[in-house]
Amino acid sequence: MWSIELDASFENFFTNLVVASLLPLRQMATEAERAIEQLTVQQVVAWLVKDGKIRTEQGNDGAFLDL
Repeated sequence: MWSIELDASFENFFTNLVVASLLPLRQMATEAERAIEQLTVQQVVAWLVKDGKIRTEQGNDGAFLDL
């Protein structure tokens, strides 16, 4: 068995990454009418592409992600 040494800055970064990912994942799951755990990589990528196209066509206000 192996272990990874994690410093506080990485732990904070990773926690923020997970929390920030939860909101769009919930939206993806809602639109796909399934649980987050059931989303496929293809569904996640397709949703991100769709959101990017909306941002390009309508601006930041039309898209879900706040970039």
